[in-house]
Amino acid sequence: MCYGASRLWAAGLRAVGFDSKPCPEADAGALEVALRYTSGDECYPQRVTVAEFVKAMGEEGFDPHRAVFLMATTTGPCRFGQYSPLLRRILDRMGQGEIPVLSLNSDSGYREIAEHSSGLNRLLWWAVVVSDLLRRALHRTRPYETRPGDADAVHEWCVEEASRVIESSPNADREKLERLVRTMEACRDRFNEIPADHSQERLLIGVVGEIFCRLNPFTNEDVIRKIEAFGGEAWLSGVVEWVWYVNLWEFENLRTAGRRFSKEMLSTWLSCFVQRRDEERLSAPFKRMMSGREDPHGAEGILDLAQPYLPWKGALGEMVLSVGKAVYLQKKGVDGVVDISPFGCMNGVVSEAVYPAVSRDNGGIPIRNFYFDGSGGDAGNALEIFMELAANYRRTRTLARSVGV
Repeated sequence: MCYGASRLWAAGLRAVGFDSKPCPEADAGALEVALRYTSGDECYPQRVTVAEFVKAMGEEGFDPHRAVFLMATTTGPCRFGQYSPLLRRILDRMGQGEIPVLSLNSDSGYREIAEHSSGLNRLLWWAVVVSDLLRRALHRTRPYETRPGDADAVHEWCVEEASRVIESSPNADREKLERLVRTMEACRDRFNEIPADHSQERLLIGVVGEIFCRLNPFTNEDVIRKIEAFGGEAWLSGVVEWVWYVNLWEFENLRTAGRRFSKEMLSTWLSCFVQRRDEERLSAPFKRMMSGREDPHGAEGILDLAQPYLPWKGALGEMVLSVGKAVYLQKKGVDGVVDISPFGCMNGVVSEAVYPAVSRDNGGIPIRNFYFDGSGGDAGNALEIFMELAANYRRTRTLARSVGV
């Protein structure tokens, strides 16, 4: 889904003995090949995912007899539940039936990946937290850099350094966590050393939406850089909030099944306790940099804010997170909210239906849906108009916003 998380996850898998690497990022050529094996009924991220696996198979040295493709899945009405079966079908049609597809399900918080590898879940959680933090630091810094390219170079260095620490041993103990925290401190210092000009306040734009499309620059036509080019700073929702959301549903499913007092409930509670503690430890070095850009702790607060518009036990998936996060972002002083979704995505369509009420109840903040399908439509013009609306809203908003450091 996103560059940093993929590389850091691969490092976590290498730590426990797997020869793991992320698929290469999709491009127009790989997408064209993927389109030969898809019907057009799939959502755009599904086609992009297929394109990335197709591109991986074309890399020098690829051996189908030693390859396994990792493709998460889920239950419910979202087409994401069909990604893994479709990939299996496409591989068979391509004559690559010997390549297994390993699927992880969100119902268990994806924890089954570490069923036979002690400590792997914790390493992968560190990977998710660190990648979110480094991406946030990139977006917090890049709009203000005075030498274009500095922030991207530092982000690349940080991902590489964090990968080395995560990969260094299979242990997920206190010593390794402290090494990773020191690496995060070094990353913070690198970002702070970038020459920057904060003399003018930029438009702060919250970015929510379908998780793959909003996080994958190829899929969303690099919308974050476009926001920056039009004088904005993007506050992009990451992966961590989704993990907290599926954890919350794991608790809910156990309660519904009458296992409120069970070994599974205790195990889930302990896992979440460790996740929370580790997240706070890894985030601490960036506390000052993220002043005024603090993400909510867990998913409960977001879901409470969405409740008047989309009750979270009835509306499932990114739609309820997007709506709740839009309200949260308005309260934090953003100047506008952009929802990034694939064309025809249920989450985007449902969210768009309630955004007028969200805007009305929250000071008239502009909220705009952008849909992507790979056709190369010009989102730039619509985004430029939206930025004008955000500028007008900023002139009238009464909520103060921290400039940060």
